[in-house]
Amino acid sequence: MAPSIADRVLVRHPELPENGSARMAKADLRFTERRWIGQAIERTRQLAGLSLKEFAAVLQRDERQIARWIDASERAQVETIFAVERFRRLFVVALAEQVSDVEVITTIQVRRLA
Repeated sequence: MAPSIADRVLVRHPELPENGSARMAKADLRFTERRWIGQAIERTRQLAGLSLKEFAAVLQRDERQIARWIDASERAQVETIFAVERFRRLFVVALAEQVSDVEVITTIQVRRLA
């Protein structure tokens, strides 16, 4: 006779110790991925027509920190760039330029009123 469900031993998942040794998982980009974000930040600065010092001042960050974002030695705080409205569109364009199969086309439309 086949065993019933009630006859089977329940297998529980192992419990993790609560000794404080558990750490939160850290999602970190590899250097190559940080590098193209850094290149997009540098391109954003160029598109804005600002020096590194001016760019850092608008972002309210030290220019050495921005330089570390650009050279990918430090994780860039993308939300800091998006917090500045004048950099949002430029940053999106700069990110799009990093993708090889995406063509970025800038158009100007003039509409005269009356």
